[in-house]
Amino acid sequence: MKVKILLVDDHDALLSGIKLWLSQVDEWEVVAEASSGEEAIELTRSLKPDLVLMDISMPGIGGIGALEKIKEDNPNVKVLMLTMHSEEEYLKRALRKGASGFVLKKAAHTELISAINTVLSGETYIYPSLTNLLIKGFVGKDEEDKEGQSSKRSLLSEREEEVLKYIALGFTYGEIAKQLFVSIKTVEAYKSRISEKLKLKRRSELVRFAIDEGLISINE
Repeated sequence: MKVKILLVDDHDALLSGIKLWLSQVDEWEVVAEASSGEEAIELTRSLKPDLVLMDISMPGIGGIGALEKIKEDNPNVKVLMLTMHSEEEYLKRALRKGASGFVLKKAAHTELISAINTVLSGETYIYPSLTNLLIKGFVGKDEEDKEGQSSKRSLLSEREEEVLKYIALGFTYGEIAKQLFVSIKTVEAYKSRISEKLKLKRRSELVRFAIDEGLISINE
């Protein structure tokens, strides 16, 4: 069975280009296109796609508003946001609303297939340049953050916090293992302990927790 994808953007040229790139993967099928957030909400309800690839900036309700309603209607649908470099300030808000990741529009032709594969596997995809900004945002913040940490966050060890940061940034277990010089099984064990301590099972929930607790941030 093919993966059903809904495309949402108010620029016809971009939609045509994305459809062309997605046609390279036989297992994927673009089931519909929308040009507004309102239309995306209705099409998601009727077609029940596996993935919604949606622009952030659109007339009307916009991408963030549509994302929130889509996730309320169907929490299991993956929503991958298309964004311009100048829209980085929307990252925190969109992740809280349940976005599975971001693709930079100008790099969509090189990153899109990888990004979709990532989110379909249950991971979070954040384009590389934004990941670098997020890393800079939390480096050196540990002492400041400790003063305001919640009771739940205080349950985590220093290493568990570090693993959670990388998970929230969209790193795979293999990438985290390389960063921390440990095995993938060790990273998986850390993730299991983190989920158990925080009572959060989904990756999206861990991402929202990391943002709310200041473990990752963006330069606004």
